[in-house]
Amino acid sequence: MKRALLVLTILVCAASSQAQRLDPLASLRAYTAKVLPRCPGGTLTFEPLPVAPQNFNAYAATLRSTDQYCGAQKYVLHSPKTGQILIGIVIDLPQDGRPANVRITETASRTLKAQTTTTISPFPLPDGLKAVNITRATPYGSFAYQAFLDASGNYLIVGYRGNMNTEPAKTLREVLGAGAAVQRGNSMAKVDILELSDFQCPTCARAHEMIEPIIQKNLSKMNYARLDLPLFEHHEWALPAAMAARAIQRIAPSKYWAYVDYVFKNQEAIGKRPFDEWLKEYCEDHDIDFTALQKIYASKAERQALLDQVSRAFGVGVNSTPTFIINGQIMGFGPEGAFTIEAIKSAIGVKSAPAAKKTSK
Repeated sequence: MKRALLVLTILVCAASSQAQRLDPLASLRAYTAKVLPRCPGGTLTFEPLPVAPQNFNAYAATLRSTDQYCGAQKYVLHSPKTGQILIGIVIDLPQDGRPANVRITETASRTLKAQTTTTISPFPLPDGLKAVNITRATPYGSFAYQAFLDASGNYLIVGYRGNMNTEPAKTLREVLGAGAAVQRGNSMAKVDILELSDFQCPTCARAHEMIEPIIQKNLSKMNYARLDLPLFEHHEWALPAAMAARAIQRIAPSKYWAYVDYVFKNQEAIGKRPFDEWLKEYCEDHDIDFTALQKIYASKAERQALLDQVSRAFGVGVNSTPTFIINGQIMGFGPEGAFTIEAIKSAIGVKSAPAAKKTSK
């Protein structure tokens, strides 16, 4: 029996190696599929490109889906020498002899329609890449867009950066700072779910209403965590609400999830009042020390830390809410969320109720 298993293993490995020889992009395509969102009926195609940033091979990756709200078109850059991989967008910079930071600032300011400043790290990464911070002012503090400049100085790359030798799920968690997310459930569970959401986002509220009962019933089967992703340019009280959540987690951690639940259930009422006024009343009603909360809530350093958290999410392409990351795989939610909800149920082994049969009259 052991010999039969050994032979079978050898045959499987041989078949896998032969498949990779027939399709040399198989590993790269598989890696990219783990980075891009998982979509219903998703198909991923690769097209080699004749021109690429220095030290990289370039491909156009297109993810198509039966869901019109799910899909992606990205450039995939791969270094055969180091295994480094970048997935995102590539911007041609003006090639006119000016310093790179000047060219990047001009391009970014035009694209963002806002004045920006650029800082380029003097220390090169593998393959001659240099990390770039493009910063602009916001009402809450400075917001940085993360990017990379290729060795030629002609291309700006914005997106996810990893390595073929490291599981993308591990890279994604590290970049997002998932270790600092507020967690509940079973930290030893094999199922890991990370939620990124915006307190003022209506779709986030609907997602919470549908998913929270599933989470509550199955906490022992999962390690569930949440990060704030306030889309502050579109939602006026999203960032203050996230700041309040951070403060509550610090001074009254046992009341954090009750706050999350309350805000999502009462978005409309909260939006009719100045948020600070509503927050003070909420703290009084729920026995939370408002004076202690204020020290964190009004802290410029804490607010900047939150902006940096949003920046890291944007940097790896997570810029819509809600986003759920299930065992390292990004899942959008879309208008209805059925695909994501089924993915959560499947991960924790919960069977969906069979569809009701239609009866003829």
